[in-house]
Amino acid sequence: MKVRMLAALILVMSVGTAGAIIDISAGPYLGMNIPVYNDQATSGSLFGLQARVTLLSFLAVGAHYSSSSLGEVEHTFFEGEPEEFSDSIDGGDVSSFGIDAYLGLTGGVPGMKLFLVGSLGSWKWTRDYTDEVSETAFSVGPGLEWVLPFGLGVEGRGMFEVAPTDNGGSIKSFLWFVGANYHFGSLLK
Repeated sequence: MKVRMLAALILVMSVGTAGAIIDISAGPYLGMNIPVYNDQATSGSLFGLQARVTLLSFLAVGAHYSSSSLGEVEHTFFEGEPEEFSDSIDGGDVSSFGIDAYLGLTGGVPGMKLFLVGSLGSWKWTRDYTDEVSETAFSVGPGLEWVLPFGLGVEGRGMFEVAPTDNGGSIKSFLWFVGANYHFGSLLK
């Protein structure tokens, strides 16, 4: 009996409104990439594109591409020696391409939507005079979107990103961004 009741509850929750059952949205976003415990770079700008398909009223999947230009870091060489000098080192560029899973409301019905996002993808950090770091990274964080009656959504998100490295460590960043999504509407209409 409990299993049937739980299955019925999940079915009722997934039906929602017709506009939230299946929806496709896409759009650009901009923000900041803030390295965490990383003395090789400072904060930099972030730009990306995303697309999302809402499968149920509380579940969606998507894909993203993002690119960041990290800031320069000032390093001191031969500290305490007569040859001591300081120089700026390029923070480099980080690019990411991956898949996203959304848990919460993400459909095209007008109003406020709150959700949790998890991402997994290919992550690459390139800098001058340094070997490229290419890893599989994951990120997680909350988001919200305000969908307007004419299908345009304004989204804000904060993500904690981790790229494990070969030596047992990891490269971490906090990402925040805002974007605009156009909802192409329900496929059921």
